[in-house]
Amino acid sequence: MSVAVDPDLLGSMEVDGFCLIKGAVPPELIARLRGLAERKLRSEREAHFQRYAHHGSLIPIHLEDDPHTDLLTSPALRNAFQRLGFTDPRWISGYVITKPPGSPGLWWHQDWWAWDHELSFEPRPAQVFCMLYLQPTVRENGALRVIAGSHRNRHPLHDALPEPHTQHIENQPQNTVSHLPVPDELTIEADAGDLVIGDVRVLHATHPNHSDAPRTAVDLLFAPHFRDLPEEFRAHYVRQFCLPEAGWWGEPGHPLRGSPVSAMLPTYDGPDHPPVTYRRLPAGRRTREVPREGR
Repeated sequence: MSVAVDPDLLGSMEVDGFCLIKGAVPPELIARLRGLAERKLRSEREAHFQRYAHHGSLIPIHLEDDPHTDLLTSPALRNAFQRLGFTDPRWISGYVITKPPGSPGLWWHQDWWAWDHELSFEPRPAQVFCMLYLQPTVRENGALRVIAGSHRNRHPLHDALPEPHTQHIENQPQNTVSHLPVPDELTIEADAGDLVIGDVRVLHATHPNHSDAPRTAVDLLFAPHFRDLPEEFRAHYVRQFCLPEAGWWGEPGHPLRGSPVSAMLPTYDGPDHPPVTYRRLPAGRRTREVPREGR
């Protein structure tokens, strides 16, 4: 059954670059995802947590990780995406992210990777993150910090931050611009089962976890309008490491062909393309700014 677009949620995505959907995922699926997260965390070596000290963890999720396919095909996600007007959402990758007690905050960054391409300045997001919280998350235990509108508007942090997901930014002390509060930041507090969906171009960070318990979430990345992407991006996305090996859709008898989850996975049969130029920091050019009044 189709769900109508929600103008308030869509407006939040377009103007702010993110939205919060309360109670998006039912408790029984959250309980199963907690089990998945616990299994993943138990199997990871200590070196991983040292490498990703600011994230807490960044453990990949694959289709065989129960209940991941049930989540991808769930009415919960389908309804959320329909309310946001996503025309062809396809899953790209996913991670278990936990912030242990006493862990530092994650630095300010945005997660877009192709800033030399014209697609970077389109109104609709080419890629979104879906942060699904597995327990109550507040400022004290590492809630998300965001700068509304920074997905489409130049912000001073764009010119001040090191490249994200590098050793350079990992080494930035907590009293530097990479971590310090900014006047226009917002904190998104969430309950278990709440879903934060954000344009990957939006600037975001987290608070430190000052509590005595871990804070865990599942982070899924999607291309929300996959069929409308330029060919070079569709060719890029089918090769992501969390996905089955590219070409599965053309193999007779492949178990994914015709399965419920197949419609949520990217496929591409066009010509080969050179890799999209990789650039994680926006150049001096301004984004196409969005007026913030009138909502």
